[in-house]
Amino acid sequence: MLRLIYTAIFYLALPLYFIRLIIRAVQNPDYLKRWGERLGYGSNLPTEGKTVLWIHAVSVGEVNASIPLVRSLLDTYSNSEILVTTSTPTGSKILLDKMGARVKHQYVPLDLPACLNVFLDRWNPKAVIVLETEIWPNILAVCKERGIFTALVNARLSEKSKDKYNVIQPLAAEALGNLNLLIAQYDSDANRFKEINTNLKIEVCGNLKFDQQVPEEMHSISSSIRDSWSEGEQRPTLIAASTHETEEEFVLDAFLEILEEAEDALLIIVPRHPERFETVFEYIQNRDLSVARRSQKDDVTPETKVLLGDTMGELNFLYSVSDVAFVGGSLVDHGGQNLLEPASLGLPLSSGKSLRNFQEIADELQEDKALFLIEQQKELSDFFIEMISKPRKRARIGKASAKVFEKNRGVLIEINKFLNKPLSKLLS
Repeated sequence: MLRLIYTAIFYLALPLYFIRLIIRAVQNPDYLKRWGERLGYGSNLPTEGKTVLWIHAVSVGEVNASIPLVRSLLDTYSNSEILVTTSTPTGSKILLDKMGARVKHQYVPLDLPACLNVFLDRWNPKAVIVLETEIWPNILAVCKERGIFTALVNARLSEKSKDKYNVIQPLAAEALGNLNLLIAQYDSDANRFKEINTNLKIEVCGNLKFDQQVPEEMHSISSSIRDSWSEGEQRPTLIAASTHETEEEFVLDAFLEILEEAEDALLIIVPRHPERFETVFEYIQNRDLSVARRSQKDDVTPETKVLLGDTMGELNFLYSVSDVAFVGGSLVDHGGQNLLEPASLGLPLSSGKSLRNFQEIADELQEDKALFLIEQQKELSDFFIEMISKPRKRARIGKASAKVFEKNRGVLIEINKFLNKPLSKLLS
């Protein structure tokens, strides 16, 4: 009954959904494209004679987390085909840049039976694997009705998200109950899921993002590029990554303080959302800082003070040419962004205190003294100045962050153990 009410409300609100896409298209025109896919249609079709495994990764973070799993599944089930759905254009771009023609892709259909039935009739997947926090009542119910195996993998649930689900607890409990397999990141996530549905059987494997690959040649390539940016010794470089509104101005003003102490310093700033690239470019210009734009392939000269990372899919590279990292989404009430990418490269880390999306990882990094929490601009500038003026301390903290990353690897193996038994029967 509750799902029927939810579905009816969703149908009534459908015009608002498309109005929202139009509004978002003001800053990112890609939101106006491929609307048919959101209704279940699309130009892609399954390859004849191949069984289909459907993986849903909503946006950039989930797509990046899914890549090791997707590659592993492609190797294991080479006679099957993998369809990956995303919800956002940025997620779509990252997926296609990294996986190309190795997978099929379209936007996920709306969580409405009419759209889902069109989509499922076309693709006829044998199983669906959902990444992290996407709990859609109709997707899970319709898949169960059709006998499609469903798994929620690398699942996480913050206290704030749990409180939101508690508002519709019976509906959320029913949706979770339709899962065949739930693999949570940590015990704390599992416990919060069980607060919504006490009957759940949950496996705990850790965070799949620890299993991302760092190319062996990354450091040598990065060092060569940094040499070209400098005259003499490499410039001390701070990266502010995955920043949200208000955070860029905070970092830029802190960087002005840094320049008083280290005039050759370079700031790399990478906004989380592409639609904000132009706004952040204006912030930089308003402070009379010379800026190079990655999207324009501008040269970074010794006179360049800021490199704006206004491209997609290059964050890991930009971390690799930096000395110290600030990770955004943490000075605002967002819950933080991925701390693992800079940790994998052995960078000293700083962030704000809003870290609920990565709380266990943040706690571990703090325990090993690899993560410094800040609230004031001067704290960020002081942290950076200390790191570049004390190279031994910087190296020690960097090793600590890399150690946290390394000792948490191996999650993919555990996840595959749980997936292999059902998938080997369904995809053979």
